[in-house]
Amino acid sequence: MANVDEAGAAGTRRRRWLRRPGRPSAEAVRLAALALLAGAALNLAFAPVGWWPVAPLAVAAFSAMVCVDGRETGGRTGRRGMLIGFWFGTGFCWVMFQWLRVFGPGAQEAVGVIESLYFIPFGWGMARVSVMRFAPLWQACLWVAEEFGRSRWPFGGFSWGRLAFSQPDSPFTPLAAVGGAPLVTFLVALSGTLLWRAVVILRRDRQAAAIRWAALMVVGALAIPAAGFAVPLQSPDTGTPVRIALIQGNVPRVGFGRAEQEAAVLDNHVKETEVLAADIRSGKAVKPDVVVWPENGSDMDPYSDPGVAAEIQQAVDDVGVPVLVGAVINANSAGTNVLNRLIVWTPGPGGGMGATYDKTHLVPFGEYLPFRGVLTKMITRFNMIPRDFVPGHGKGVLTLGGVTVAAVICFEVAYDDVVRNAVNGGGQVLLVPSNNASYMGTGQTYQQLAIARFRAVEHGRWTMEAATSGVSAVIDPQGKILAQTGEYQARYLDMQVRRNTSITLADRLGAWPEYVFALLGLLAAIGLSGAATTLRRTRALIPALRTPADTLPGTPDGEGVPSGSANDADLQPVQTAVKGRAR
Repeated sequence: MANVDEAGAAGTRRRRWLRRPGRPSAEAVRLAALALLAGAALNLAFAPVGWWPVAPLAVAAFSAMVCVDGRETGGRTGRRGMLIGFWFGTGFCWVMFQWLRVFGPGAQEAVGVIESLYFIPFGWGMARVSVMRFAPLWQACLWVAEEFGRSRWPFGGFSWGRLAFSQPDSPFTPLAAVGGAPLVTFLVALSGTLLWRAVVILRRDRQAAAIRWAALMVVGALAIPAAGFAVPLQSPDTGTPVRIALIQGNVPRVGFGRAEQEAAVLDNHVKETEVLAADIRSGKAVKPDVVVWPENGSDMDPYSDPGVAAEIQQAVDDVGVPVLVGAVINANSAGTNVLNRLIVWTPGPGGGMGATYDKTHLVPFGEYLPFRGVLTKMITRFNMIPRDFVPGHGKGVLTLGGVTVAAVICFEVAYDDVVRNAVNGGGQVLLVPSNNASYMGTGQTYQQLAIARFRAVEHGRWTMEAATSGVSAVIDPQGKILAQTGEYQARYLDMQVRRNTSITLADRLGAWPEYVFALLGLLAAIGLSGAATTLRRTRALIPALRTPADTLPGTPDGEGVPSGSANDADLQPVQTAVKGRAR
């Protein structure tokens, strides 16, 4: 009899998935609107707004929406969870990536849709695990799993908008030194899911025991970020002093063709370097040990253009110390492929171009165009991107004037492995040369600055971001900004920082926290819940193992059908049939 009932239930589920979709119910529309709003609200936790408590609250709201009802233990169907996930992801991603609108119509929409798709299986998994024991734990793991996939696929992933990056100056921040961004994402999500669970418990039962459990959940949600205060961070006063100057030359906004623009960018950075040199000679500034230019400080190739090389060499000789120069280099003779390169440039007669690092993690559609032959025919605007960057190799570990630095270029700061490899390779100071000139006024540069602050804590390193048009900044190992420029300023920053050779626990653990959390989340959504269902059905078929809760196949363990529920009518025929067989 149980087999027949299970077969009928399975058939019903298949018909429900295969039936033609009709007009959405009022509840579905309401949930979609709420999910869209909650996803958009999550952006308030990120820079430039930076209201970090919004992150766990948005997680709690999303967890509540994928649960059937706070008074019940059941979860929404997988399809409903997918719907909620999509709209939550749409609200979040379309606002998060609004700075892509600078590329014209369609860019923000395309990336927003692609990134939103990750939230469809995420919503399905969140709904599945909401019915399990320790649901807050599994849901927090699924947040890490979603970010794991989004940061790697397709085309190397897009690691922007991770929960951890909304927490550069919150109580969660010190925990970055323990397990990196994956641990912080997990704990922010766990804090939110515990708040959701407390509401579920209170809506289901207002007895004293339930109130105590709900209070315990709330205490846990608050204790998680409070644990960050117990983490010892790298002291800003530890290490050998070194003075580093950052050059922000600025990028002209209007009035130039491509060739004139490239020349102007180089001239601006040369001039600002000469301003620093003049201030050193006049005593207004202390001579630094190292000078850092931003990414694309020269958009012209100094290897193939002697005039460009001579102009840079003159500026380096003028300041009299090694300069880390960001330049665009031809990767082939046709000039159709280029490299995003950092060059160690030394002064003096025996100086010139030395060690280099080429950007390894490129941004699709920003630095190269996937499927160029197809897309340029479909979207003519893509023909305005005449050449593709190609990835380099190795780690961003360079030595400038005796100082070993970890150098990552612009968007690379958002990828865990790129930064970690450079630090573990011996980098004593973290440098982030960047070119955000296209995104001025959109908030993107402040989002990247927040990530750089997070990395400073995660790796226990003084961090310096040098940008073409802003924002350049000096950040101590505890994530505090000690100096910064504004947008569209020609300015240099000159500050004494300290070299650090110690390795944080996050650097030692590497990617293992992310692997463990992501795997647990996937097993909970796919494997463990399926295994639990199979075990319940097996127990229901074996009389010796059958419990009162197994009277109806599929009823959760320990939970009978409530008296007076809609299922009472179904219960009686089954009991009658059993009695008939006994007679």
